[in-house]
Amino acid sequence: MLPRIVSSPSRRGRLSLFHPPQGCPHTLSPRSADEKGSLSGPASTASLTATSSPASRSGRSARQATALALPAALALVLAACGSSTSAASSGATAPGVTSTTILFGQTVPKTGPAALYGESTDGIQAYFDYVNAHGGVHGHKLKLISLNDQYEPPVALQDTKTLVNSYKVFAEVGVNGTAATEANITVLGPNNVPLIGPQTGATVFSGTLRKYLYNVWPSYLTEGKLLGTFAQSQHISKVGVLYQDDDFGKSLLQGVKNAGLSPAVSISYDPTQTDFSAQAAQFKAAHVGAVIILAIPGPTTDFLNAMNAINFRPVRIMSQVSAIPQMTQTAPQEFPGSYTGAFIPSLTGTVTAPVQAFLSGMTAYQPGKPTSVFAAWGWTEAEVAVAGLKAIKGPITRDSYEVALDTLTNLQTMGGTISYSGSSHSGISHMFIVKQEGPNRMPVTS
Repeated sequence: MLPRIVSSPSRRGRLSLFHPPQGCPHTLSPRSADEKGSLSGPASTASLTATSSPASRSGRSARQATALALPAALALVLAACGSSTSAASSGATAPGVTSTTILFGQTVPKTGPAALYGESTDGIQAYFDYVNAHGGVHGHKLKLISLNDQYEPPVALQDTKTLVNSYKVFAEVGVNGTAATEANITVLGPNNVPLIGPQTGATVFSGTLRKYLYNVWPSYLTEGKLLGTFAQSQHISKVGVLYQDDDFGKSLLQGVKNAGLSPAVSISYDPTQTDFSAQAAQFKAAHVGAVIILAIPGPTTDFLNAMNAINFRPVRIMSQVSAIPQMTQTAPQEFPGSYTGAFIPSLTGTVTAPVQAFLSGMTAYQPGKPTSVFAAWGWTEAEVAVAGLKAIKGPITRDSYEVALDTLTNLQTMGGTISYSGSSHSGISHMFIVKQEGPNRMPVTS
């Protein structure tokens, strides 16, 4: 039998009660001594993290940025996004913008069944810190407030209200999850707060143009079709599908079906579910040769353990959102012998120049943090957010930011190429299949 997979100890944890200082709804930890605890002090060169909850939150102190020189590869990546100087005006011309800083917000789970997605914050911070160390954008340093939404839409909604109404963020970046993003846009849309890189490819976003929302991820229809096509290429007579019972899982399932695959059995699950013994038994009884897993990390771990417990070893084909990151102490290395959809290139072995830039940036500005796929998501989303800022002409406003983002054409990011226009805010279009071999993700399709 395969060894038992151990999930993150923080996966289902709840944050302890924390009372913030009077007059401030959350607590912030300065990332450098120069910030002197100020949210927007002119000497700040790093991102900030914060935690909140309507009922309870525990403070998460941010890590001090390390001022190290990066390899030429990282400088080339930043240069490719454009110069940090242009005709954009400085000054407090919009919420979240001062004469020296621009403030971004994020909601992302740091506890709960999708806690591993919180590593995306490290990627965003690393890229912002690098940009800040090299002069910022239009003379402004970039800041980030990241709140823990626990993968619960009501918490994400309250967090977003706090970010927009209390902290007055300029824009949001890397908001995680389909349901959380659906909740967040009820606040972002009416206030015209730009959202760059929601961490979802659900059709509710990829299939609908919104003035303020810019996709980075590929559509789940694209990924689902890739997974379904690959399953058929393996000449497996019966394929089962486990999917999350929401727009995330249903969008991926529709993509699988769009590939012409008719699952022998499809079983939905609730994201809070922890016991998958019944589902594993159902797939085994149906004699499926492969299971396509459209699930977040925690349930994926529990489901694989459930199959292992009954000595059931079908071919495992997983969405990229299921991937357990390499080289982390909170989860095992990639599940051996599984296939996964991907748009982030291999992060180990011989890597591309953009990946090397990411690895160097993480080492310099987020030392000790996992260089995981999830962190790579954040880095890629931050690349797009910064490229849009650099393209602004005139005063820095939310409207001018959206106009600038609409001009981005053939933007090369670590995760792929992005082009926006006034009629399209689609994300990366190319994906491929990788096989998990120990700590390595080996491409099996181009």
